[in-house]
Order: sequence, then structure tokens, then C-alpha cells
Amino acid sequence: MMDWQREIEIELLRAGKSQNPGRLRTSARRIAGIAIQELQKRDVHVPAELGYVNSLRKFIKSENLPLAVSAAAARLESRLSPDFTSQSVDPVGDAMIIVEFVRKQLLSSKENRTGLHDRD
Repeated sequence: MMDWQREIEIELLRAGKSQNPGRLRTSARRIAGIAIQELQKRDVHVPAELGYVNSLRKFIKSENLPLAVSAAAARLESRLSPDFTSQSVDPVGDAMIIVEFVRKQLLSSKENRTGLHDRD
């Protein structure tokens, strides 16, 4: 099984090559979903979902999400408008907000398990 961060790199390459806004949005949702599913795997209190969009929807309902993360997730999850525009003007940027949040959560979790953090 491929490392989740490598999967995100591959999706970022796909997104960078795409000139199609729909494909770009799909890649961004995948990027966010990959990160969210990694977080779900490591947290017994968060049930893992099967698809990236379902994971994104479950993630939005999480308590204590920072506003920027919650807003980015909501923009990515939202349906297109009747004229096929997305609420996200930068879907990959929104996905990366989520990825960075997940990275910090996983690092914090690892530090707490191993006692690597400084005690004040």
C-alpha cells in the first residue's frame, strides 16, 4: 500500500497538469480525502468512510476544527452551482489547508504517544 503523503504528491502532479476545472476539483477532493482517511485510520473515535467525499462530509462535522480548515472542507464538499462554478476558487489550496491540519494532528498524536514533546 502506498504512503498517504506519496498519494497526495501524485494527485498534486495530476492537478498541476490539468486545465479542466472539474478535474482540478476532483483532484483536490482526492487530496483532502486521502489526508482525512489517514487521520481517520489513526483515531478510533472517527469512523473510516469508504469514499473521499464521504470522508470529507464526516470530517466537516468534526468538533473543534479551526475555522479555516472547516471553511476549506465546506468549499470542497459543496455542490457546483447551476452554472457549474465551485464555491472554491482555489480547490488545491483548500485541500492543502486540510492536509497541513492533518499533518499537524498526526505529528501531535505521535509526539503524545512517544513523549517527544517538551514538558513545560
